[in-house]
Formats: sequence, structure tokens, C-alpha cells
Amino acid sequence: MGYTWENQVKEIKERINIVDIIAGYVNLKKTGDNFVGLCPFHNEKTPSFTVNEKKGVFHCFGCGAGGDVISFLTRIKNEGFNDTVRYLANIAGVQLEEKDSDTNRNNYYSINEQLANYYHNLLFSDSSGKKAFKYLTVERGLSTKTINDYVIGYAPNKWDTAVSFLKTHNVPFPMALDIGIIVKKQKDNDFFDRFRGRIMFPIKDYRGRIIAYGGRKFEGEDPKYLNSPDSDIYKKGMSLYGIDIAKPHINKMGYAIFVEGYTDVLIMHQYGFKNTVATTGTAVSLYHVNTVARFAREAVFLFDGDEAGEKAAVRTLEVMIDSDIEGKFAVLPHGYDPDTFVIKYGSDAMNKLIGSAESLFDYYVKKALKNSPEGITGRLKAINNIIVLLRKIQSSPIKQELYIKRLAELSGISESSIKNSFYAEERKPYGQKPVSAPVVNKDIEKVELTILTIIIDHPEKVHILLDDRIVDFFTNKDITAVLRRMKDLFDSGVKDIKSFIFQQVTDEKQKAIISAAMLNDLSGEDINVLYEYAVNKIKKSYYVTEQKRLSKEIAKTRASGNMETADTLLKRKKEIAVFHKQ
Repeated sequence: MGYTWENQVKEIKERINIVDIIAGYVNLKKTGDNFVGLCPFHNEKTPSFTVNEKKGVFHCFGCGAGGDVISFLTRIKNEGFNDTVRYLANIAGVQLEEKDSDTNRNNYYSINEQLANYYHNLLFSDSSGKKAFKYLTVERGLSTKTINDYVIGYAPNKWDTAVSFLKTHNVPFPMALDIGIIVKKQKDNDFFDRFRGRIMFPIKDYRGRIIAYGGRKFEGEDPKYLNSPDSDIYKKGMSLYGIDIAKPHINKMGYAIFVEGYTDVLIMHQYGFKNTVATTGTAVSLYHVNTVARFAREAVFLFDGDEAGEKAAVRTLEVMIDSDIEGKFAVLPHGYDPDTFVIKYGSDAMNKLIGSAESLFDYYVKKALKNSPEGITGRLKAINNIIVLLRKIQSSPIKQELYIKRLAELSGISESSIKNSFYAEERKPYGQKPVSAPVVNKDIEKVELTILTIIIDHPEKVHILLDDRIVDFFTNKDITAVLRRMKDLFDSGVKDIKSFIFQQVTDEKQKAIISAAMLNDLSGEDINVLYEYAVNKIKKSYYVTEQKRLSKEIAKTRASGNMETADTLLKRKKEIAVFHKQ
């Protein structure tokens, strides 16, 4: 598999000075070979944020954030990789060429659009589809206009509806398989439909491109709802149903409305609340919140007033507490969903309900205090749990202070007492949720980091490292994971590992380890000699540690009379000794 804009990304990074870009967000000062400043991702008084102009990386020795210029901009601007590359390409004057992966994505969108229109026609022409149409209009209250505008469809309860359509339109089955429209049979090389006997809700991205489907059971087997699997164009935890329509309305209204179902979104839009969205089969995530935060100051969540709704509100607050927008909770009457409520009581009643939405934090505190066991101990536990939640705020010390003040007002406990309890535990750094700085204090982990530094500059050595099983003896499993990812990149034909390793590693702790490794200065070292030294040290460390462990196990099993197990362990001990001598 090729990687989008590989040559262009390399050229962009060669033309752009990482220091110039980061200096637009951080006040940097030259210190030796590096530039340092206060980290923009957490609050600090002593600069630990380091930028190396020559190597094109940044690394914070305080919170562990790290990466290249693309990683920095995607994080600080909360934008995707492709959008960031396009932005930098414009600055660098680099013409981006469309690669196979872009072509594939365009084909995926096209396939989904063709199939969505086909399913939509079946809603009106298929006998069961007509029943589904009646259900949508009579029982759920959707207008024909809404059904047409949102291309709602029907997948017949057959195994080959989509398969036959794809054959007729010469759509390559591997591409349809990639986006989850069809499923491959285990026994032979044939395929069958993923969606059968379901009302089909096309899921679009913010640009209006169909990226997936949500299928509601109408005739057929459980589950009630079935979503497309994750693919190159669809990530369940990053997608919002209705966002393509809702985006300008969220921007105009200043707030987004979150509901839980596809029909809820459609009915809300139909009744004029077009700033409504829903997640697609997952709980609300920080990514969802950040998506609407680009256009909104607030997010109002319409959940049921039952126990499930309360739990959803608590989970949502844990996400919202450190976001850039305020979260509010509007409690629906028991037994009502957003669609049934607005249909029965009308838009004015829904406006009134939304207008009465309470701060998620206030709701959470009141519920926690109300539901706490009677007595001092119960109340103390409830308040301490709230304080633990407030410690999760990483974005602003001022926000923490404001929430502490509000907790004091709601609980009747003095602000000074709550502050004393809050500060009893060392305050965590502010900023986007910081990852722990990479643990490389142990001598052996420093050696492992040195090997990673060598492999970054000489990726051809990664096969030797893996083939000789040396990587199996690393104590830092994050370094091991990075090395395996580098091997995948190298095997896929990527020549410039540095340009793509940060984009292919999603774990922030692993990114921090990569940036720390790249800042290692090995100039003046004989790389081959250093590599052999590091490998031998890792082998020796593993040998000593494992020999001690096995000796204890052998003594323990012999004492218990289990001689067979003891002999097996002794054999293993001898094997390690032979390996160590190699």
C-alpha cells in the first residue's frame, strides 16, 4: 500500500522550517542546537518544549508531546492530516499530486452514492420497502421530503441485493468489501450482503460525501441497528450523523444539539432544529465535541430522564469537562425521545426544553449530592469524586478555579476547603491531555532508545533487529511497537521513514518516544559499533534477568516435588545461555 503524497510531504518538510511554523504559536529562544519555549500543550513555568530545526521535530520533556511540523499543526489546530498537508503545501509552494489512496477514496464515495440511490428507489418499489416507507411516515412521522432529502432507503431481506447491483454496475468487489457493503464467505470466494431487511440511513461527512450506512432492523435478524465497519473513509468514533446539514446551522445558532438516534436527527431537522447531530453507534467522544467546537459555543444534549440518560450525561460530562465549549443537559420527560416529544408537543415546547437546559456540571453535582448515602462520609465521598473529575481539566487553570467556585456554591462547602482538598494531590499539567513523558531513565531503556534512534536514520537495520529476535527482549513495549510499525513502513516501500512515522503512529506516548529518539545526538559515533554495543547490552540484560527468574522458579518447583516442570525450566535456562553466547 502506498502512502498519500509521500514525495510531496518530504519536499514540504524540506522547504518549510519547523521553527518558523511553531514560532507562530510559541515564543522560542535559541539554546545550543535547539530552540526552547513554554509548551503550548500544558501549563509550565520552566521551558521544556524543545524544537530541533535540523531534525524537524519538537519534543516536550514535561508532558511528552512530540512529533514533526505536521503533528504539531494537526494537534494545535485540531485538523486532519490531509488538511494540514494541504495548508503546508500552499505555504511551501508544493503542488500535491493525487495518489492511488485519494483515487480509492473517491471511488468509495461514488460506490456509496450509487448504492444509496439504489436503496432509496427500493424504498418505493420493493414490496417490503413500501412497508418500510409506511413505517417511516405513519409511525415515525417523517415526511416524504425528508426521506428524499436524506436519501433514506431500504435493503431487502435477501443475501444478494447489493452483490447483484455491484455486478451489474461493474463495481470491483474488493472495493465494496473495503467499505463493508458486502461480506466475504468463509468457505469460498463468494460474497453476500451485509445489510438485509433494514431501513438504510446514509451517513455523510461534513462535506456531504456518503461514508457509511446505519441500517435499522425492519425485517430480519438482530441487532436492531447495524453500522458499516470502520474503513479508510469512515471512523465510527469520529463521525456525526447529520453534520453535513447541521454545520452551517450550528455556526449560525452558536450551539449544537446532540441526540442519540438517526430518526431523532431527521425529525429534529424536519421541525426546524437543523443544528442537531448524533453519534453513529458510539458514545460521545472528545473528537465529536471538538468537531462541533469549530462552529459552536455550546452543546446541548437531549437524553432521557431515566437511569440510562443520567449515566449518559455523566459520561458526556467526563468528555466535555476539558473541552472548549460548554455542555448542557436537557432532560426529556420519561418515556419520550427527541422525535416523539417534538412531534407531540411541537417546536415551541422543544425550544422551551432546550432553553431550560442545565449545565452538565451542575446536573452532575446535584445528582451526586442527592444520591450520596446519608451522613458526613457519604457526602464527603461524593464531593471527593467531583474533585477527582475537576482534576481532569487540563486546558485552563482558570476553568478549574471557576468550577471549584461553582462546586462550593452548589455544595455549601467553603471554596477554601475545596481548594485545599483539590491541591492536596499534585496538580496535573494543563493543556491537551498530556501523555506521560517517555520513561527512558533506566539504563537499559536508554539503550533501547538509542537503537530506535539508529533505526530511524538507518531503517534497513530493522529487519536484522526483528529477525534476530532482539526486539523481543526490549523492556519498553512502546519502543517495540514503534519498531514494528517502522518495519511495516519500510516493507511498504516508504523510503523516508521520518516523514511518515508520526502520521502512522497514533498513540501519543509512542509519538513522544519517537521525538525523544530523534533528538538523540549520535554525531561522531560509529553507528555500526554503537548498534552492536547496544544489542549486546540488551541481550546481556535479558540473560541476567531471565536467568535469575528461572533459577527461582526451578528451586520453587523442585521444592514442591514437581520435577518434570523443573526439568523443563532448566532446559529453557540452558537455551537462553546458548542464545546469549551467540
